[in-house]
Amino acid sequence: MNDERFSVFMALDGPHLDGLIGSGGILRFDWPERKFHIQHYPGISAAHNVSIAPSGELALLGNFSQQIALLDITDPDNMKMVARQSTMYFEECLYRLRANTHHLWYPDNRRFIGAIGDHLYRFNIDDLKAPEQLGPHRLFNAHEIRWDPTHRYILIGDLGPEHQVAQQVAVFDLEEPDPLKRSRVIKVPSNNVWHCCVHPHKPVGYALTYSFATDNENYVDWAPAYTREYILEIDLPSARVTRSWSCGSEFPIHLNSDVGVSEDNVLYVASGGSHTVVEIPLESFDESRVLSCVPSWWVRMLIVRQRLKNLLGSFSRKPTLIATHYILQTLQVTGWRIMDGIYAARVSPGGQYMITGNRGYNVVSVYERKTQKRIFEKSLPYRKDRYGLNPHYHLGSRGYHLGMHHSEVMPR
Repeated sequence: MNDERFSVFMALDGPHLDGLIGSGGILRFDWPERKFHIQHYPGISAAHNVSIAPSGELALLGNFSQQIALLDITDPDNMKMVARQSTMYFEECLYRLRANTHHLWYPDNRRFIGAIGDHLYRFNIDDLKAPEQLGPHRLFNAHEIRWDPTHRYILIGDLGPEHQVAQQVAVFDLEEPDPLKRSRVIKVPSNNVWHCCVHPHKPVGYALTYSFATDNENYVDWAPAYTREYILEIDLPSARVTRSWSCGSEFPIHLNSDVGVSEDNVLYVASGGSHTVVEIPLESFDESRVLSCVPSWWVRMLIVRQRLKNLLGSFSRKPTLIATHYILQTLQVTGWRIMDGIYAARVSPGGQYMITGNRGYNVVSVYERKTQKRIFEKSLPYRKDRYGLNPHYHLGSRGYHLGMHHSEVMPR
């Protein structure tokens, strides 16, 4: 076994079905020690993503509660919050999903970029109340942001508003002299693009469609759509689509979450709906390999309470007797499971392993990437602090499901 050393950080958002209405926490998993460190932060809700500073000493916990949350992660047993700032100080918010969920760190470990309201801002950790406004992003609600290796071009996904689809992404040019002209919008042929990534060595980005079904343009209470998906390769300097990848509705890549490009030029996609990680070689951009990330049978048998919680969440969103078409689409997306799937997936820094977080089953796994052999699997504990023991949060009183979301990996 390779002696590669790294840590994987995952945002924890609680037991709820969509991962957008829960609590705020962080998980650190160390390899090869196989140790877990978990911490929650009262006053922060809907943790979504962890952005790690290049030094590995600081992190930003992206969330949907309109707050900047700066963490000191040098001590894994005490990943304390060192600064916190409401983003509504800069721009007001009328939609609970209009928030800074992803961030970009500069190499100096002091500055970072985040999307607040209608604009991108550059912050300094020494004075979070005085950021520099970089210009409008021209999207409804900017979500994931990733930049190219030169830190000039930023690819931005669009979460969309409450009452219509977005169908667009943007490329933001930090070197354009006129701030009003920095963002260039690209229309896409499917629902929304929430998530994106950028090639580690080229000014090329990848935008992944994220399709869902809803009634009367209500994009708060939605269900997964069993439909075709797209991955669009975008030349960032020209802001034009250069190649397209698409799949039939039966292909298990729905509700993507973590996406990235490995050093061996392979695009990998975590499927929050379908319990898979899909790998697509970028040389050809056609063939694919699917890693099934369903835990062992004995692990699945123990997740009774979360199954009931997911059913409760589903029935709370749609009137069951007249919404069977949504239920059937969801079951086809999930492979007839009632658990959500892989929200966290990262290739280890040396490329030997794939580390996954199965949100529904509450399991972290490590696979040998070449053979797709699972070499480690661990069910996470239930949360048992004074918030986790509140019976209003779950079915029962033994603590609640942690709920993993986006992740980042750090070499050690």
